[in-house]
Amino acid sequence: MSDVHGLLRAAVRREPLLFVLAVLLLALAGFYPGFGTVANFRNIAIQASPLIIAAVGMTYVIMTAGIDLSVGSMLFLAAAIESSRVVVGCPTAVVFAAICATGVLMGLINGLAVAFTRVPALIVTLAAMQVFRGAGGHITGQQNIDLPENLRGIGTGSLLGVPTPVLLAAAVALGGAFVFRRVTFGRYVQAVGSNPEAAVNAGVPVRLVLVGAYTLAGLLAAVASLTQTARLGAVQPSIGQGFELTVITAVVLGGTSLFGGRGSIGGTVLGALVLTTVQTGLVFSGASPYVFDIVRGGVLLAAVLAAGARWRDLARAMGLTARRPSVPGGRSAA
Repeated sequence: MSDVHGLLRAAVRREPLLFVLAVLLLALAGFYPGFGTVANFRNIAIQASPLIIAAVGMTYVIMTAGIDLSVGSMLFLAAAIESSRVVVGCPTAVVFAAICATGVLMGLINGLAVAFTRVPALIVTLAAMQVFRGAGGHITGQQNIDLPENLRGIGTGSLLGVPTPVLLAAAVALGGAFVFRRVTFGRYVQAVGSNPEAAVNAGVPVRLVLVGAYTLAGLLAAVASLTQTARLGAVQPSIGQGFELTVITAVVLGGTSLFGGRGSIGGTVLGALVLTTVQTGLVFSGASPYVFDIVRGGVLLAAVLAAGARWRDLARAMGLTARRPSVPGGRSAA
C-alpha cells in the first residue's frame, strides 16, 4: 500500500493538475448524484476526445513559441469537405484519407507562412481562420448536413467496450508524447521554442521544424473533426466556433508555456479533461453556458500573466535587459 501511495504522490508532483482533476470529479460527484456514474464519466471522456486530439497538435505549435488561431476553422473546413459532394459515396477509408490530407494542407499553408515570412503567427493564423471558415461556409451553404451512417462509426462505435473516440484520443496522445520525448523532431521543437538563435547555431532546421509543427496541428484538427462530426452525426455551421480558444486554454492549463520551450503532452491531456469536466459540471448545475466562456478566458489571462511574471523573474536573475516576446505566438525571442 505504501508503494501505491508513493506512486500517487510522485504522479501528483509531476502533474499537479491530476490532483485538481481528482478533487473536481469528487466534488461534483458529491454535489450532483448523477455526476458520479460510469455513464457520465464515459460521456466526459468521449466529449474530451476531439479536444485532446487537437490540443496535442497545438502543444507542438505553442512549444515553438507559436500560436494557431485557425484550429476551429480547420476543423470546420475538414467537416465541410467530409459532407461535400466530392466525397459522397466514396469508401470510408477514402473519406478519412481526404480529410486528413485536407488537414495536412491547411497546416502546411500556416507553417510555410509562419516560417518563411516575417508575419507573426498570431496574424497569419488569424487570417487563415477567416479564410478556412469562409471556405467551409461556402461548401456547406451554412446549412446542417447529415452524415451517412458509414461515417458515424468513428464517433459512435467501440472496441472492447471502449468508445472509438477515446481510443483514438489515447493513441494520438501516446504518439504525441513518444515523438516529444524520443524522436529528434520533438527535441527540435523544444529547442526552437527555448531559443531560436541558439537552435540555428546548433544546426537545427528551424524553418522545417516550424512547418512540421503547424502541419501536425492541421492534421490533428482534421482528425478531431472526424470524431466531432461523427459523434454529432451532422456538420453544423457553428461547429468549431470558439474551439481554438478552448484548445489553447487546455494546452496552457496543462503547463505549456505561451512563450515556448516548456510543456508536456500529459499535462495537455489533463488540461482538456479538466475543462471538459468543468463544462459538464456547469451543465449539471444548470448554469448559463456563458459561464464556461468566463472560466476559459480567466484561465487564459492567468496563464499570460503567470508566463510574463516568470519571464521577468528569469530575466532579473540572469541580469538580462533584453525585451520579452512581443506577443504570445510572435517570432520574437528573449
